Amino acid sequence: MQKNFTTSAPAFGSVFRALPGLYLLLSPELNIVDATDAYLRNTLVSRENLEGRYIFSIFPNNPATPLHNSEELGLQSLNHVLKYKQEHTVPTFRYDIPLPPEQGGGFEERYWSSTNVPVLDEQGQVQYIIHEARDITDKVLNEASWQQSQLRLNLLSNAMKAVAWEYDILNNKMTWGAGLQELFGYTPEEMGSGGESWDARVHPDDFKAVQQSIEEAIRQQQTTWTGEYRFRKADGTYAYILDQGYTVYDNHGKPVRTIGSIIDITQGKDTEKALKESDARFHHLLDVLPHMAWTATPHGKILFFNDNWYSYTGMKPGQTEGWISVIHPEDSATVLTSWHNAIAGGQGFEIEYRIRNYFDGTYRWFLERGVPMHDAHGNITLWMGTFTDIEEQKQSLEQSNREDQRLENMLRLSPVHLCVFQGPDHTCRYITPGVYKIFGNRNYIGKPARELWPELEPLGFLDLLEEVYSKGKTVHINEFKIQIDEPMDNTRKDAYFNFKYQPMLDSENQIEGIMVSAIEVTNLVKARQSAEALAKKAS
Repeated sequence: MQKNFTTSAPAFGSVFRALPGLYLLLSPELNIVDATDAYLRNTLVSRENLEGRYIFSIFPNNPATPLHNSEELGLQSLNHVLKYKQEHTVPTFRYDIPLPPEQGGGFEERYWSSTNVPVLDEQGQVQYIIHEARDITDKVLNEASWQQSQLRLNLLSNAMKAVAWEYDILNNKMTWGAGLQELFGYTPEEMGSGGESWDARVHPDDFKAVQQSIEEAIRQQQTTWTGEYRFRKADGTYAYILDQGYTVYDNHGKPVRTIGSIIDITQGKDTEKALKESDARFHHLLDVLPHMAWTATPHGKILFFNDNWYSYTGMKPGQTEGWISVIHPEDSATVLTSWHNAIAGGQGFEIEYRIRNYFDGTYRWFLERGVPMHDAHGNITLWMGTFTDIEEQKQSLEQSNREDQRLENMLRLSPVHLCVFQGPDHTCRYITPGVYKIFGNRNYIGKPARELWPELEPLGFLDLLEEVYSKGKTVHINEFKIQIDEPMDNTRKDAYFNFKYQPMLDSENQIEGIMVSAIEVTNLVKARQSAEALAKKAS
């Protein structure tokens, strides 16, 4: 039996939105009528914020790139379609897209190729414009990166007398740069244009390892590869070379092209043994030092610790990684910051911190000093440092600090209020808390007496300080009446004090300052006054 099926036309909107490309449907006024889902995902715009709006209100120019007038370029293309009713394409242009607030705002760099196609009505007038956008950002940035890499490589090759090369993997085409004949004796024609020209000249004993290294780098999609091997020169001898390559992959992760350079390091290989012997002698000198010591590269990678370090810390001899684990946790961040700052500034440093003793697990204080070593041109070639045990000095200092603190506590609890002045300007260097009760909080430390107590100048206070400082005489003033704020709540009351102004001498018996002491005698004065009043009544 034959069955008849009727197929209804799908809704235009749903079909248009499902298209896999990046499309907008625009009105002749350049308002957005509809957009594909793919377009919304790519441009980070929601449908409700897009439909019905003028296209360039959604996608304004990036104010940070005034030289790229993307809006003007896009408008010219659309106006061309409206005027001539013909398709128009802009092959490559930059048009950054605004980022939503949840992604930090601002703009994201993007590159596009766009085509605008008119949709005409029955009268031949533009009814809609279909705007197709193709995101070519990765392609543009990769090409720019490739050009910069190739330029840097050529400059570097010329400076180092290296040979630059380029290998088109897809077409098996090898291109050699200048210097090939000078360094290895071949002309580009003698070398050949295929990859096999390189294969044939790698030393047979090195070829397998080098090939495996390249294949592993490609398998992991690494962009850079470095290898050392022997390369046959035109005269039949082999040169030790350092080969470095940069590989570009397509969107599917397949390698398509590699650029690189090879440097003859034969002379360096000949001197390597002498350098190792020199390093051994240097390390021996560090090993016989009575302190722990280390060396590091100009960029801060630790190269060597002497035997004293391994004996104290318990790290495995020869291990240079993980040294921060033996630093006290409270000090490690400060140590790393100081080390990184020293490397960045190229300046020597000193720092005190604690290092764990492997034998008993305790931490001792050490003073580390690090200095950079320079070559004849002032470039840093090596860092070297030592550790000095300062545990005993630290303990002595802590004991002294504890004694100072005890003295401070005694002075704070003492009924005697003290104020110490220094120099001819009588600058305040020390006060006890009781002074605040007498005169309030005036930020005493570091200020001269004239600035602290201007109200006492008419009473001869400053003249008295000058007399004590210049003549070296001790002066007593008894039962001096002043108002104090004992509860520190701006409630003042009368009180009586005995003051003593005493010169302070330095190690050469020269006057360096004045110590003023005050002790409250209010109760004694009031008791005497009461007794005198009773005696007067009795008489």
